[in-house]
Amino acid sequence: MNKTYPQPPALENFSLLELPPSKLASKRLPQRGKQSLDKAIVSCPIEIERLGIVKRTNTPYIVYRTPYGRGCTFIARKYLIQSLLSLLGICDRPGEPITGVSISEYRLTVQQGENLYTLPDREVFDYLERQNQAAIEELQVKLLPQQILVWNPLNGNINEVKSDGCSCYETAAPRSVCKHQVAAHLYLRSQGWGSLGIYFKPDEEVAASPP
Repeated sequence: MNKTYPQPPALENFSLLELPPSKLASKRLPQRGKQSLDKAIVSCPIEIERLGIVKRTNTPYIVYRTPYGRGCTFIARKYLIQSLLSLLGICDRPGEPITGVSISEYRLTVQQGENLYTLPDREVFDYLERQNQAAIEELQVKLLPQQILVWNPLNGNINEVKSDGCSCYETAAPRSVCKHQVAAHLYLRSQGWGSLGIYFKPDEEVAASPP
């Protein structure tokens, strides 16, 4: 029996996520709170259709499809900012904390210090979907020299993440990020590494080891 979901707020052409200057997002993975990157925000696979911001409350939300129907879920500002930091890190664009996010039709603009990055909305949707799926499956990560193994305890599959991508089919498309890369990246962040790219750099190129 299908559930009834609340209708999403109206999406305007342009939305700006306001970030208090005294509470800039940390580069490290948040470990506590109602929403964190290693916990699923929706307890089943999702296909995101829209990302928006409710201007009155400055609250981000996603509209998505599931095997059980359409849904709308509000997400914490910190969750969205940390997710964008992780996406930029996987794409080898790590940098300063995010100080601004604007959402317009078909794209997001992210500001990190003096740098501005424009991300296609589908790239962000794909990342959020796979981050959610990685949390649902509780993917486990093992670090090896120049190699990361990601194990799915639900089906026993093991995938290999390397500097040039993953052994799964999801990374066949250009600029695609799979759930195994997401799991590996979040694990590295929790251990103090900045990104996948830093982990795979030769030892002589790494200025300092993580704590």
